[in-house]
Amino acid sequence: MIDPFRQQRRWPISVAGTAAALVLMPGIGLTADLDTLPSSRQVVDRCEAQGLRTVPQTDICMKFGGFVRFDMSAVGRNWIGTNGYVVKNIAVDGNSVAPSGVVPTINAQSRSDIIEMYSEGRLHTEVRADTEYGTVRGLVEIEATDNETRTGGPFGLRHAYVQFGNWTLGKTWSTFLHQASGPSYSDPYSVVGDNSTAIRRNQIRYTQTFGREFSFALAIEDQNYNTPPAAIVGLGPNVPIVPASATAFSVSNDQNNVPDLVAALKWGRAGTGSAQLSAALHQNSYAEMLTTGGAPVPGSRDTSMGFAFLAGLALDLPSGDGDKFTLLANYTKGASQYLQDDYGSSTEIVWGRCGTANCILDDIRKWSVVSSLTHYWSPRVSTSFGAGYSRTDYGTVGTALKGLPAVPAALDVASLEGFANAQWQPTARTTFMLDIHYGRIYYRGFDLAPSIPGIQDAQGAWAGTFEVTRRF
Repeated sequence: MIDPFRQQRRWPISVAGTAAALVLMPGIGLTADLDTLPSSRQVVDRCEAQGLRTVPQTDICMKFGGFVRFDMSAVGRNWIGTNGYVVKNIAVDGNSVAPSGVVPTINAQSRSDIIEMYSEGRLHTEVRADTEYGTVRGLVEIEATDNETRTGGPFGLRHAYVQFGNWTLGKTWSTFLHQASGPSYSDPYSVVGDNSTAIRRNQIRYTQTFGREFSFALAIEDQNYNTPPAAIVGLGPNVPIVPASATAFSVSNDQNNVPDLVAALKWGRAGTGSAQLSAALHQNSYAEMLTTGGAPVPGSRDTSMGFAFLAGLALDLPSGDGDKFTLLANYTKGASQYLQDDYGSSTEIVWGRCGTANCILDDIRKWSVVSSLTHYWSPRVSTSFGAGYSRTDYGTVGTALKGLPAVPAALDVASLEGFANAQWQPTARTTFMLDIHYGRIYYRGFDLAPSIPGIQDAQGAWAGTFEVTRRF
């Protein structure tokens, strides 16, 4: 997806914006000690060299930016969802399997709208100052989206962090991600396997560079980024035992309070490209929750350790400025949030009958690969195309039905998506895009409705989007 941080911008300064930005910096107020500041010319030169503006009578550099965007999409009737089209939501003849809760659960879905429109606005403010500890940086970014209401949606916080020397503290992109290897396409989609802009969460990160081309980052990141449900076995000998007196049964991971441990090794060379290897450890801690006599009653508990790996590559091609090849591969086991836009969302474990064996019967496995190619035909016209493939495997304990109701089998889902788009920039920072996507979901032999003749286990859907973005 298009990343606004990669673009150059002009940064208009307002009095209100300046005051708001100053409070982001620890230890810096509205009245700086002028006796300790370098000459104003030195500050201006340093700020302009970084593409920023100078806050008058301070040693602070700052900039404002963002964009406004309009999207209009034509969507196939089986592509369920609004303003966010992902292959995991494609329904097969109006039917799909719920990937969480008691499995199997067949959902009947349909859509009436085939044309959808929305607008989006994003603003961010950044301030920097050089100190004896290195550059101190603060950044806040907010976003609002509206598709139909008079007053629009509220602003949501995308980024809010401080960088102090080698440390990053706050909410921003997960250390796991490699944004450079993500394909370029319009905002409503998350292409299968592309997690390059998937996760922003609170973290403490330390980054160390080695020479000019290598860096290593280590972080602890908030495990409450999401609270994924368990996939509960619904058929066969592994079905959990629920007392007859219970009126409700669920499995929750709210017991988890251990942060994720994430590491990334990155290489980058100007004019050549970049590559990254990442790894993450994630603890799964789940507990049964029953409702008996109208009161919640805790049940059995179990834990497991999940992990994720990423390999990303982005190469600048010699065919022209801006031409790029990308390749991104992921593997997760019990850490599905690192591939949350693939089938299964962030469901991480399969929960079954407790007893002498563990309640967590399987850690859900996901793997994906996505690649793209971008070519600039002229400085103002470019095209991109690519494809992604993923698999989500719920294990071998019998989480769903295959064929007849008496035959339990594992839920194993494949997803495929291809896309192509053309972009035109008639003026700087203004982009028109026409983007076409085809997605397909395949339940690999699982019959979504055995009692209904003609229901198949695979479905494809087309979608197209016209997008206009103005950056500032």
